[in-house]
Amino acid sequence: MRSIVSSSLSLLLVLALSGCTRIETGEAGLRVDFSGTIQPTVVPPGIHQTLIGHIILFAAKEILLQEENLTPQTRDKTTLNDFDINFTYAVDPSYIPELYIKYSRTAHLQARESDEIFPMGAFVAPIVRASAYSAVAEYDALTVNDHRKEIEDKTRAYANQKLEQEGLGGKVKVNLVNIRNIQLAPEIVASANRVVQTQNDLKTKTTEVQIANQEALRIETLAKQTNAGYTQLLNAQAAMTAAQALQTAAGRGSTIWVVPNNFISLGNTAAAGR
Repeated sequence: MRSIVSSSLSLLLVLALSGCTRIETGEAGLRVDFSGTIQPTVVPPGIHQTLIGHIILFAAKEILLQEENLTPQTRDKTTLNDFDINFTYAVDPSYIPELYIKYSRTAHLQARESDEIFPMGAFVAPIVRASAYSAVAEYDALTVNDHRKEIEDKTRAYANQKLEQEGLGGKVKVNLVNIRNIQLAPEIVASANRVVQTQNDLKTKTTEVQIANQEALRIETLAKQTNAGYTQLLNAQAAMTAAQALQTAAGRGSTIWVVPNNFISLGNTAAAGR
């Protein structure tokens, strides 16, 4: 008799445990009764009886999603080769029943690693993607990498504006956008490299011209200095030759008249007086 009672208790315990659903911290549950009706209140974390009906589990924490292989167009009409982002969003748990009932089941995402559902995940992702396209379109291709932070901030702002327009303000919010990868089209990279090379060549040639100008100025200065020195040398040699001639003439007893350049004769002076 005791064995029968023990077996019955064990069976009841197994049934009780198998008829329960555990809701972890960071999760929220929606109870679906035996008729398939969803209860309008959230089931909190804990162990709950599900012998009758069942509980749908939702992520009630910050949710991380990815958008990969995007090809947004820049302001100068260049299509990026690849653009990948991560983003996080959160849903106020108290609105999960309303959102699950109001929106199509396709608006929510099933988590791959658990039985959780990401509420509104499939609805938010396209909005973030479109917002990223709008943000990138405000910058030229060669400046996109330099403005990552601005593009992230604008993507988040545009996404939240759209959610508010959809009547989801205060219920669903994008909290963070992070750009993981930006790849320009190969032809844009090649063009940019050519521009850089051209600029470098121009700088090199400009430097060469400046050096040549400085060298020409140096040579001109030296030439002027050399000509002045040569003229002084010729004058000195002429003065020395004249002095030697005077000495020679004096030695021979000749009378040498040294006439100044400004000498005026007496006759010319008298004439000047008249």
